[in-house]
Amino acid sequence: MICRDIAVKTSIRIIENQYVTEVLPLFEQSSLDGLPVYSIHDRIIGILDRDTVMIAAQQGVNEVSQLLLKQDYLFVSEMDDINSLIQQKRAFYLVKNKYKSIVGIISKRQLHTAYIDMLQSRLKEMEAVFEYAPIGIGSIDKNGLFTSLNPAAEKIIGIKKEDANGHLLSDVVVHTGLLEVLRTGESHFAKKLEVGRRKYITTRTPIMEGTDIKGVVSVFQDISNLEKISEELDSVRKLNKQLEAIITASYDGIIITDCNGEFIRYNQAIEKLFELDYSKRYHKNLFKNFPSFKTNIIKQVLNERKSMTLPVVMEEAGINLIITLNPVIGEKNIDYIVVNVRNITDLIQLKKEVEENKLLTERYKEELSQYRTELKSRVNFIAESPKMKHVLHLIKKVSSFDSTTLILGESGTGKEEIARLIHLNSSRSEGPLITINCGAIPEALLESELFGYEKGAFTGAGQKGKPGMFELADKGTLFLDEVGDLPLPLQVKLLRVIQEREVTRIGGTKTIGVNVRILAATNMQLDEKVKRGEFRQDLFFRLNVIPIMIPPLRERAEDLIPLIAIFLHEFNQLYRMSKKFTSDSYEMLLKYNWPGNVRELRNVIERCFVLSEGNDINVKEIKYPIFVPQEVSKEQGMVDVDEIRPLKEAIMEYEKKLIGKALEKYGNTYKAAEILHVDQSTIVRKLQKLKNV
Repeated sequence: MICRDIAVKTSIRIIENQYVTEVLPLFEQSSLDGLPVYSIHDRIIGILDRDTVMIAAQQGVNEVSQLLLKQDYLFVSEMDDINSLIQQKRAFYLVKNKYKSIVGIISKRQLHTAYIDMLQSRLKEMEAVFEYAPIGIGSIDKNGLFTSLNPAAEKIIGIKKEDANGHLLSDVVVHTGLLEVLRTGESHFAKKLEVGRRKYITTRTPIMEGTDIKGVVSVFQDISNLEKISEELDSVRKLNKQLEAIITASYDGIIITDCNGEFIRYNQAIEKLFELDYSKRYHKNLFKNFPSFKTNIIKQVLNERKSMTLPVVMEEAGINLIITLNPVIGEKNIDYIVVNVRNITDLIQLKKEVEENKLLTERYKEELSQYRTELKSRVNFIAESPKMKHVLHLIKKVSSFDSTTLILGESGTGKEEIARLIHLNSSRSEGPLITINCGAIPEALLESELFGYEKGAFTGAGQKGKPGMFELADKGTLFLDEVGDLPLPLQVKLLRVIQEREVTRIGGTKTIGVNVRILAATNMQLDEKVKRGEFRQDLFFRLNVIPIMIPPLRERAEDLIPLIAIFLHEFNQLYRMSKKFTSDSYEMLLKYNWPGNVRELRNVIERCFVLSEGNDINVKEIKYPIFVPQEVSKEQGMVDVDEIRPLKEAIMEYEKKLIGKALEKYGNTYKAAEILHVDQSTIVRKLQKLKNV
């Protein structure tokens, strides 16, 4: 029973400044025990009950504001159960509808009256159940005396309740376990017992009052015939259980409908697919969920009493379905329709993605093939000088083998191009060429870049882990540029990988085999670093299997003009121009010492190309410090050559002063590196090294 059923419906509003004589008739002409009183600001300030009004009228009180209002009230919903109100124990309950408006009032008297009526009604229902239940019900008290026996029990045990009530259990029937329940307080559920040829199932439950046992009630039923049926249905139960498991666990949606398409049963996959619990967009009728033309097809096929499969697109939900309908035919008509619904949206998307990826893979393979062909054609290595011809001869020889090769030379001499040339001419040219600059990556990240890491290996690690450069270069070539900058702890790990041909990711325990050729390059004197303990000797020997020394540009003057021609042609092609150097410009370029080697040469060619006005490039006319001054006075920081000192120390002091002057003039390492024709990373590295001197 809910509040709406017992509330006295009223919309009467009493204002605090009303006269008592105006309010009195409201109570006299109704069954109201109280009414809410509102302030002049339309706020409830209390409840005015019937008795207070009657007394006020007798005493001649004028206004409601002079009366004592009840504050013992509670706001409730008209849908609240009255059982919850009984627990609140308030004098009045103001009932609100779904719009939060007060539509009625319940007094404590009305609530108790309704509650008693409800209990009496339930008691009558229980008595009817007791009297007319088809199962036997009997009870005994704590002394073992019969207290009740219903007609079904009388029939089962063959004794009238008048002959049983008040008598000891053992004097009326054979002991059946009721006394044991009375003694232990433990219930007996679904116990089977035989009396003569009949079989019974009984449940015995103690009647508790707090912790005390006041008696026992027994419910029993003759199951002699049911036992036979149960045995026959045992195989059906097992089959039903299996069927239930199959339907529940099925990934596909399964619906069982009647012949009109109304849902009888469906599994969780259907609930999720049609959002039956969350939305009214779909109906629990098979035919109402599909377009009319699909419905006509379904009805036509069902009339023909045959299975069918059809695609359905649920446009509102954006899903694609494959639906199979199987009619279950009885003696004459279709009893049920079993519908299998499969969501193929993901399969269609997956198929589309697979096809797209296949096309993309084919395109990438074609582009990669073209790129490799283009790279081979683009590598026009200039080797006019005898020294470079010797280098080219070495490259051709080492390309045919997988031996570790150490490429040595000053910064800008083209060590990376040499590595690419070796890779492209080797048997690994179809594999990847992975390049990593050991001096450009912070030490904290270098290890993870080289060897990879497992998920959760360290703070910030990716959730799926990451393969390292060695894994990515499998069946190809790994080029370690600036290998001389490799920290000592990583040198040990690198040595192990070169020796064992396997890596272990950071945070992992599993070793991963790698088939990689190692090419390394440096502009440092590694043998000197080995002597100073800054580079491991065993790693140096491992890397220095085949050394290739790239001569600086100043030692191969024969290559200058071809290189200038190549770079100039490249920029003319790129910008669709036809610029050329004047003879004076060629003379200046040939006389310059090129401390930045080929890299500096290319940068100077590009700078002259961009800054020149016409098609003729005249370096003298370009008002820009094209070259690094090759002669610096003592006032500008030149080391005093009259002082005898170690050559290495003098070079370091000169570098320190020259870099310091460039930083002082231009303010940052990027501009200083540009003016000095070296990489910015080289400036940073030399500054760190010079700080420790």
